[in-house]
Amino acid sequence: MSVIEVDEKIARITDILEQIEQLNKMVNFHKKESGEASMMRQYVEMRKNFLIELQDLLSNFEIEVKIKDVAA
Repeated sequence: MSVIEVDEKIARITDILEQIEQLNKMVNFHKKESGEASMMRQYVEMRKNFLIELQDLLSNFEIEVKIKDVAA
């Protein structure tokens, strides 16, 4: 991997973590405050997709992670 590729992957990993942080807040809000199950499911699905992408990106660095609720 070139330095540019590594930098791009690290930037994407950081972006994904920030997205997951926001999605966690939205899931908790809809779980505890609004009670809108359909919105909560949408956010959970988005989070799952980000987690899958994160696993893939980390594997480029030879880091294997097992994330709860995401099949390997």
